[in-house]
Amino acid sequence: MGLVLIGAVALAMPSYGQGADSGDVAVGFIDRLRVALAMLLQAVGGGFEVSGGGRQQSPVFGDSGSSADVAFDGSVMVHLVPLTVTALWIGALFIGVRILRHRVLVRGGGNGSGTAGLEAAVRVSLLVTVGVLVLSLFAQPEIEGVQLSSSPVFATLGALVLGLAVSCGVLHRYDLAYWLSQRPVWQGAFRAGGTALRALAIVLVLCSVVAFISLAQIDDLADLTNRQDDDVSPLLIALLVLPNLGIAALGLGWGAPLEASVEGSGSGYGGGYESESFGLSELGDVTNSWAIAAALALGLVCALTLGILAARRCAHRGEQLLAAGVFFGLFLLVAGFGGIGVDATGSASAELGGSGGSGGSGSGNGSFQAGVSVPDALLFGLLWISVAAFVAPYLLRMAGQRTGAVAGPVQPPMPSGSAGGAGGAVGPVVTGSPGVGIGAPAPQVSYDLPSYDQPTYDQPTRDQYAYPAHSFGPAPKPRRTALWVGTLAAAFLIGSGIAAGVLLWQDNGDGKADKAGGKDDKPAISRTDDPTRSPTPSPTFTPTQEPSESPETVDDGPQLPAGSHLVSDVRGFEFAVPGGWARQGEERPGQVKYAGSTGGEAFLVGVVPNATYTSYENFTTIEKDAKKDPDKTDYQRIRLEPNTFQGRGGAIWEYTYTDTAGREIHALDQSYVADNGTEYAIQLSWRADFWSAGEGEKIHQTALDHWRLNG
Repeated sequence: MGLVLIGAVALAMPSYGQGADSGDVAVGFIDRLRVALAMLLQAVGGGFEVSGGGRQQSPVFGDSGSSADVAFDGSVMVHLVPLTVTALWIGALFIGVRILRHRVLVRGGGNGSGTAGLEAAVRVSLLVTVGVLVLSLFAQPEIEGVQLSSSPVFATLGALVLGLAVSCGVLHRYDLAYWLSQRPVWQGAFRAGGTALRALAIVLVLCSVVAFISLAQIDDLADLTNRQDDDVSPLLIALLVLPNLGIAALGLGWGAPLEASVEGSGSGYGGGYESESFGLSELGDVTNSWAIAAALALGLVCALTLGILAARRCAHRGEQLLAAGVFFGLFLLVAGFGGIGVDATGSASAELGGSGGSGGSGSGNGSFQAGVSVPDALLFGLLWISVAAFVAPYLLRMAGQRTGAVAGPVQPPMPSGSAGGAGGAVGPVVTGSPGVGIGAPAPQVSYDLPSYDQPTYDQPTRDQYAYPAHSFGPAPKPRRTALWVGTLAAAFLIGSGIAAGVLLWQDNGDGKADKAGGKDDKPAISRTDDPTRSPTPSPTFTPTQEPSESPETVDDGPQLPAGSHLVSDVRGFEFAVPGGWARQGEERPGQVKYAGSTGGEAFLVGVVPNATYTSYENFTTIEKDAKKDPDKTDYQRIRLEPNTFQGRGGAIWEYTYTDTAGREIHALDQSYVADNGTEYAIQLSWRADFWSAGEGEKIHQTALDHWRLNG
């Protein structure tokens, strides 16, 4: 607990730019200490949730004599496990329990009971749990109406589980070794698990150091660190999440990109989803090709570290593969917990003062996720670990090293008072039941492989047959070096070739999907009946005049009518709009607007990558918000039904509403999810007074006829 408290005090010391010299400090030292504790307690399972609300007077824009009473309420939950704190917490607990074990052995004269060890483990766990509970209850400040919750229940449960695991593992280490010595299958499983944990620790340390050094080389971060007005260096903050950075570097070295996504929805028009990834190709773009080679080399070293440890410490091939599988599971677990996530939700309402009028209200929620792409880590991690598990044993044999921790069958436990070893030295006496207790003289005893004079177990191993001692002299060093170099080169080529091949396959798949969406797909919209209000039928439009510019005509699709032109957008699509219409920017992220000079009519194209829903489901969700949207009063649905667009499942939505200028708008929206997983919604907004003339329907149909993906 002292370690967490010291870290919180260190984080609370700076004022974080609050103007400590002028005395204008909104968050004092005690509050900063409590906030830092809440952040650090996430290392053992705690939470970090900020919630609150309030009311304030705000002037109305354009009316100096009016004001609005704005009420707001919301919450933000941050998910970030500082794995450095987790590792230090477990390490400090491990050292403390080892000291306790030594004292118990001294007090018991080298002989104790299992009950005493169990009681000591429970006492240690309860003490740690109570300490975490006290700190988590303290780490819940309220600052100017904003409350912080550290989730004391989850922090307490996490501390209890970790405390029991560490204390029982240390205090009953030799009891467990004696129990395993009589059960070879469980002994192999525990040895494989221990090998995987050791390999993961080595790999994380190596990758964390590389990630920290790489982070320190970023120019912008170095400039930020050298600024005089900063209280805390970003590199010092990075020390709290070093293993998180290390697992990100390992995933990148194995080919799994880092992903960041933002998703949100509100009571206005729909929501949005944006995602970005940073993989080996992006690493080469921002640096150079040598950075890609260095990342792959790091992945190679980490994979071979696991393979060599498994080959050296595990008894046979099955146990080596088990160790590789456990490592793979731990890698995915750390990758899942090593990222950062933020979930936010809020609502606000306003009441106009002075005239007693009512204002508006709205609500929304959003989320942000960043970390290693777990699906890609699943694929690439499996490939690298499998290759390393199969290559490492042959690598060791070519180098003349012995593989396997057990050369013969597992020996039975040493009987009481028997002599052992070639020299006939008398081993310690094992008395009582198999549970020898914490005080057994275990440090001088190896329960799994006691030595006997019986020749039955002294059989030569395969390595002894394969490498007779000095029968032809020692292998020449140049040849051994060549074998090492050849094997490393083969492993590097295999791993990097697999990663590059999968990346190329993914790129080709995306390119084919784009081509399929942008060349041969013709619109085929099937509509059902039973609308709420009879919609305007879609006319069959036949162009009467060839377009003046032939490049704008698509050979295998409908001809572009006169008075229209094709536009190609940076979002990766093209379609037809009326003459004089141009891109007006994005009203909000993912919603591109095309309109003319009047602004009364417009196309609004929604782009949502990686859509996890159907267009019909999305429309029904958006409609619920549209009914409550103060900017779309008098909402009336004409139709909302699923259909098919360019061979893909979609939906069409037609409705009317009154905008903020008091005009009645008729909207027609066609949406679908393309082959690349992106949802596109092509909406035309038209003044309802002129909709009956049929021009708006023709323009929308023309846009659909010439819709193509070109990104």
